[in-house]
Amino acid sequence: MKPAEPRTVDLLVASGVHLDTWTLPQELHERPLTGSPINHDDILDFHAALHDNDSLMDALESIQ
Repeated sequence: MKPAEPRTVDLLVASGVHLDTWTLPQELHERPLTGSPINHDDILDFHAALHDNDSLMDALESIQ
């Protein structure tokens, strides 16, 4: 996908191409601005936690 000039879009639509527009999900605007981004170590820790039944059950119980 790449940006297109309005005239190009008009020509494509006029020739029968379906135009589909979208906006970013509102959830992206709800994210907290604090905290560090997820890194590779976080992914590995999450993967390990999913395979540790006790850790997974503790996490699931904490959100109920």
